[in-house]
Amino acid sequence: MVKVRKFKGCLADQENASKIISPPYDVLNTQEAKEMASGNDMCFLRVSKPEIDLPDGTNLYSQEVYDKGRENLLYFRKQGYIKDDSDERMYIYMQKMGEREQYGIVAMASVEDYENGLIKRHELTIKKKEEDRTKLSDTQNANLGPVFLAFQDGEEIEKRMMEIALTEEPYAIVDGHDETQHVLWLCSVDDSEFFQNEFAKIPCTYIADGHHRAASAYNVGRMRREKAAQDGVELSGEEPFNFFMAIHYPESNLKIMDYNRVLKTLNDISNEDFLQKISESYDVSGPLEEGTDPKPTKKNECTLYLGNQWYRLQVKDDKIDKSNLIKQLDSQLLTDLVLSPILGITDLRSDERIDFVGGIRGLDELTKRCHEDSVAAFAMYPVQLQELMEIADAGLIMPPKSTWFEPKPRDGFISRCFD
Repeated sequence: MVKVRKFKGCLADQENASKIISPPYDVLNTQEAKEMASGNDMCFLRVSKPEIDLPDGTNLYSQEVYDKGRENLLYFRKQGYIKDDSDERMYIYMQKMGEREQYGIVAMASVEDYENGLIKRHELTIKKKEEDRTKLSDTQNANLGPVFLAFQDGEEIEKRMMEIALTEEPYAIVDGHDETQHVLWLCSVDDSEFFQNEFAKIPCTYIADGHHRAASAYNVGRMRREKAAQDGVELSGEEPFNFFMAIHYPESNLKIMDYNRVLKTLNDISNEDFLQKISESYDVSGPLEEGTDPKPTKKNECTLYLGNQWYRLQVKDDKIDKSNLIKQLDSQLLTDLVLSPILGITDLRSDERIDFVGGIRGLDELTKRCHEDSVAAFAMYPVQLQELMEIADAGLIMPPKSTWFEPKPRDGFISRCFD
């Protein structure tokens, strides 16, 4: 069963929350972050992406950047931009995007559970990104952004969470720049104890998003445990570094969006020959009539934008290896049946001939890219959360760029400092 704990959060100042909270560090590059923070000393990007306060050209992975992150975090606390809560507790965080509301409980998850596989993973991390977040967390002595965790069979947790959200006054409400609303509630100490006890009945949780944050938290915990052992310090297992901040979402509250692909080249293959080669593994229909929605409607279906026209592709049944969970995923089928054999694209992480577009940008972004810097685009059907959990249960790893979660919580609304 998982260990979930309350903690004393560092909360964005109520009156200035809209100036403080910022998108997660990994959805903006340095220049975009610098532009967003321009003219706003309270923008939390100064803490989560501290290189924006250093001269252009600074090595993003230098100790100078991590030290600046610690300096900025301490400054934010000293100025009262973020303030220590009065009690250890849990928090309810809701994001509303359009008509959809997503509720989760912010609490500490266990490094030991991560190590022992009770917090289940489905993605590999990129070593450089993992090292970057490890160094920043260790230097700042803090967790800045939460890991997304999903859980099943927590009806009592979900019931009480919704009762609080519907009856209690929020701590703060912020309308984000992307038309997403963010709302935070403070749970009572008694309710926090209730949640802690109920989570003790949950056998495992699943990382939905935030594999690098989780891995970095584990790394910090491991380093500090090793240091304590060297110093002869006996540990209880409840030390702050043995936990990390996470939002725990009931599985019913999460929705995975499509994660689409654009191709920079067809390797001198003509459009007609490309379609012909695809038709060996997919039933191809189209071009679609103008006004037809090109969005895929079911599993094993994707759509292709090629030559200013959309085509619908359905994987032929005999091409699906139904004995293998990974090979049944649409993203893996596309790689195995099209990208690799036809174009020679085998390493999605490093091959510069392919790029990825999150579903939040819509299919218009795919056609836009094909008129700017690409020659074709594949719109994918979203992975289902049940598929993700089955793959994690089996100890398997999903292909890169398979899942895109929205809406995303903002960094800086609630942070967690070790001391």
